Amino acid sequence: MQSAPQIADPPRADVASAERLVVVGGGMAAHGFCKRIIESSQRSRFAISVFGEEPRPAYDRVNLSSLLAGRPESELLLSPRQWYQQNKIELHTGRRITRIDLERQLVHDDHGIAEPYDHLVLATGSYPWVPPISGAESPGVFVYRTIDDLEAIQQYVCQHDAKTSAVIGGGLLGLEAAKVITDLGLATTILEVAPGLMPRQLDAQAAKVLREKVESLGVEVHVTRRTKGIVPRDGKLTLEFENADPAEVDIVLVAAGIRPRDELAREAGLELGPRGGIAVNRSLQTSDPNVFAIGECAAVDGQIHGLVAPCYRMADVLAARLSGEQTEFVDDEEPVELKLLGVPVITLGKAIGESTSGVVVTHAGKDGYRKLILEQGRLVGAASVGEWDDVNLIRMSVAQHKRLWPTQRVRFLRTGTPFAGGSGLPIHQWPGCATVCSCMGVTRERLGVAIAEGHVTVPELSAATGAGTACGTCRNMLCELVGEGPEPVNVRGSRVLLTTSVVAACLGVALFLLPPIPFATSVQDAWRKIDLFWRDGFIKQVTGFSLLFLMLAALVFSLRKRVKRISFGDYGWWRAAHALIGTAMLFGLIVHTGVRMGSNLNFALSLTFLLLALVGGLAGVASSLESKLSGDSAMLMRAWRPKLTWIHIALFVPLPALLAGHVFSVYWY
Repeated sequence: MQSAPQIADPPRADVASAERLVVVGGGMAAHGFCKRIIESSQRSRFAISVFGEEPRPAYDRVNLSSLLAGRPESELLLSPRQWYQQNKIELHTGRRITRIDLERQLVHDDHGIAEPYDHLVLATGSYPWVPPISGAESPGVFVYRTIDDLEAIQQYVCQHDAKTSAVIGGGLLGLEAAKVITDLGLATTILEVAPGLMPRQLDAQAAKVLREKVESLGVEVHVTRRTKGIVPRDGKLTLEFENADPAEVDIVLVAAGIRPRDELAREAGLELGPRGGIAVNRSLQTSDPNVFAIGECAAVDGQIHGLVAPCYRMADVLAARLSGEQTEFVDDEEPVELKLLGVPVITLGKAIGESTSGVVVTHAGKDGYRKLILEQGRLVGAASVGEWDDVNLIRMSVAQHKRLWPTQRVRFLRTGTPFAGGSGLPIHQWPGCATVCSCMGVTRERLGVAIAEGHVTVPELSAATGAGTACGTCRNMLCELVGEGPEPVNVRGSRVLLTTSVVAACLGVALFLLPPIPFATSVQDAWRKIDLFWRDGFIKQVTGFSLLFLMLAALVFSLRKRVKRISFGDYGWWRAAHALIGTAMLFGLIVHTGVRMGSNLNFALSLTFLLLALVGGLAGVASSLESKLSGDSAMLMRAWRPKLTWIHIALFVPLPALLAGHVFSVYWY
């Protein structure tokens, strides 16, 4: 006769009236939920208990492979045991929950203890899926999911002096597993059943580029390779394929995907998703109103999420719901930004298959492969294999669905970046809404607030906001943000450039709108001494050739940036001199013409001259303000400055011909 389960001790007297909140699962999603619930205003309502199967608290599973580089296990922990104690969370490690009694609201563990609950959160995560391959349970065949798995792999490699390995799976998990095994010094072969690596994230061309880069690192890759069996033989493992000759290796890692751990929910009678997982609504509530699910085990409207960012968002939403807030989980296009075997792979926003009406623009160069997806002219997705300096601006543009102009598309096709003027804004100049840490959803504004509150080191900033605590790809930006800050930009001549550019732009508009300066009405009028400038032929020749000289001088001062041999002097002062001479030319035009635009050829010349001055003035304003502004304003200036510069250059092109025609007509006729 089976003995009755032992009921856990009742809550302490100081929390006897608290609602019993039990979390099943000790991974990243469970930790994220606990962290958010203790930060809420309703923390005192709950007595929290966490049950985890592993013998250690939650740790950073994303950076698991860093242990091979000598990183201590303690640094991988998201929070030490003391953190749980300080926040009055009962942490039970090495305790597996075996059954849920929905009617009595109890969870039973493998120690024969039953824990009562008022609210139950299932954060059981996922397990590595092993395809139906005969011999997959043989010694020397491993999955790669936990610290224990990593330790078992290391131990086997050392004990058997393994030299060769195979990784079954060429997705995110497979490439990460391949990194682990190569870091151990083994020759590695990746076996993928699909036609390309990372088939869920990359199109055929990107997958081809990734394969070439991975193979250049010495890792062998076979695609469309179907493994049917693993046969142990003389201390080796023979891989048998349906469509290739057998291969012999010392160790095999299976990283073919994951499946949600929903067995507890299934046995308890909770509703499951159509493809597995615990069915939950947008409030993360299961078919039982007292039971919730978050993380990789949850199927939100049938959709299972395997990345850390949506799992943390689920934790945010559930903590808010239990605290009385009305919020729901929203699916976002999850970014993937990883360095797989040292090769940066990035996917942002929508994929090609998700955008039925999208236009795809691609660039393939020596740095790698890049792709942009546009819908109605707006950037909705991007992908790249290889280094991409502009990825921060691309990420912001995708998140905000920024419009990509035709000139930017042409630039992207030619250079691999749609942005002119360098590799993007420094993080200090990002707009507040820009996401810095995509895993945790931390914006530039939130980081700025945390810094203002005194969190001035990367660890402090990470602890306060959560940024950099998942995949860690944003930590370099955090270092930049909490450093000495942006150096004060002191471009020489910038004040002269700004002042003269504003004057030139305003004067250019005024000369187009103002009426001509009138002539004197009689020979006795004092104004007749002034209008002599427009009546006397010799004076007009002097002012005209002075204008020509000023134009040539302005042209010379514009060559400092475009002619490499001209390197003396400070570029800022050259640019300021160009603007100053351009403004002087407008005053010279008044002296030469009396604000008379003329007709036919003369009108075309005058109009071109005024447009040249106006656009040049606007370009000068953008150039002088670009380094002084921040956020959206800086991005706007950076985007328009090169456009205005090229329009300014284009307007100069017909000017010599028009000027020559004007001079010829004056002297000939």
